Amino acid sequence: MKRIAITILLSVLSVLYAGNGLATWCESPGLGMKNSAMISRYLHDLADNSSGFAVVRSIGTTSGTDGNPPREISAILITENASWDHDRGRPTVIITGAIHGNEWATPEVCIGIAEYLLDNKDNFAPALDAKGELINSRASLTTVKGNSKEIVPRLTSIGELLRKIQVIIIPVYNPEGYDYSQTPEGKMSYYGAGWRPNRRKLARDTQAVICYRRDGTLYPAPPADAEHCFLADYDDTASGGEVEEESVIVCESMDGKTLSLFEPSLSVASTEMFDAIYDSRNPKRVVCASGQRRVWKEQWSSDDQDRVSLARAKKEGYLRVAFGTDINRNFQYKWDVTDNQKHLFIRTRSPSSRMYRGPGSISEPESGAMERLIAKKNVIALIDYHAGSTQVLYPYAYSTRDRVNKNILDTGSGRSDYEIFHAVSEKIAAILNRYGGDDKSITGYTAAQNYNKTSVGSGVARDCYYQTEGIAALNIEVHDRRYTYGEAEFEKVVPAICRTNVPGAIWFLFWAADLAANR
Repeated sequence: MKRIAITILLSVLSVLYAGNGLATWCESPGLGMKNSAMISRYLHDLADNSSGFAVVRSIGTTSGTDGNPPREISAILITENASWDHDRGRPTVIITGAIHGNEWATPEVCIGIAEYLLDNKDNFAPALDAKGELINSRASLTTVKGNSKEIVPRLTSIGELLRKIQVIIIPVYNPEGYDYSQTPEGKMSYYGAGWRPNRRKLARDTQAVICYRRDGTLYPAPPADAEHCFLADYDDTASGGEVEEESVIVCESMDGKTLSLFEPSLSVASTEMFDAIYDSRNPKRVVCASGQRRVWKEQWSSDDQDRVSLARAKKEGYLRVAFGTDINRNFQYKWDVTDNQKHLFIRTRSPSSRMYRGPGSISEPESGAMERLIAKKNVIALIDYHAGSTQVLYPYAYSTRDRVNKNILDTGSGRSDYEIFHAVSEKIAAILNRYGGDDKSITGYTAAQNYNKTSVGSGVARDCYYQTEGIAALNIEVHDRRYTYGEAEFEKVVPAICRTNVPGAIWFLFWAADLAANR
């Protein structure tokens, strides 16, 4: 019943966002959580009341799961005389949210950006933030314009912006994962952080096992002279505990008759675990995977040292169906990287992991939909919104040492792409830090190449967009160490997250317009 009421209220808001000044952007999160269908309906309502400045289209569909039909991936295109089919090659900026299903604040940030653009589509005065301050304040200072080292966009108004570029906003890039994360089971996944991947069923045709050499290449067939080791959950529910997801390694004996835990004191996400597996002798061990999820049950061994019959384990639920690929590990650039990623090796190659990269690059319908969209449009820049920290992140995600190696982003500052990415990210972080109030979890933004400065990831979207397409691609993380929410908390904190982030996106769009003019 509440979701019906939210849908009605969203329809009312869409009329107010027609540029008459009666509504304030970022109000919709205060109405409560929405599933992907509700968000899609709201996008259509916004477009219907946009006087030709917005059109909505599905850019593709998900795979469908659990007997449900595929879901549409809805996108709203915003510009003067908006058209999906006749855009005349207009420079395009793409903005995405919820590539990870559990990052609930990100669709609302995307919606807030759409609302702001449409509310100001005919406004040629300098754009203002929620405090009434100029978003591109430096453009008004004549002393800055001669400083070639400072990045200061020329545009200041949304009216000008929407007559030069078009903006495609995809609030829910992973609708199946997003909707599933709102179910009780999905919300409790991964220790309460919520369901992250998509929901495609991963069972291979024959449930065949594949195994990896130490350098990441595949064995032609699983080696018969080695134990096959898999990522697994640890089920302690019989003793009143919980299922600890992707927390242990189990190894199946060479004769296929028994099963044992391997070095349970080591973290599966560690170089030490990787080395311990591949350094094993008598027996030799290798990392393997299949389309099934594996679960070790605590009652099988009183001290986690005993072997258990594999036949017994299978009868008691050892093998289960695996679901989901992390879409943000499924892109083609550095998808198969191994160097300096031993700590990620097991998880990214295991369907049991929330970070599983998929059976091949661009194997997922969602990543394929984005590839097709970018091929059709003149995309110059992109923001991919995430949650988990308060950072503005630029390429490369796969390494802490390698730096971007092109020179295509300069708009007259004389800087390298790496310097420009860092400067643009620092500027956005500075804008975001104007807001947030006393809530420290949505303030303190920093600019960095890597998540929390040290984490790396392969097959990441921003790396692929930049390296293969020359797109100025950023990730913006909108909430520190938070992903999902209770209803009351969502209605309180997510509007603040939205108001914090929209001005940074608007500044980025102004800069992207300069980037387009210089290409």
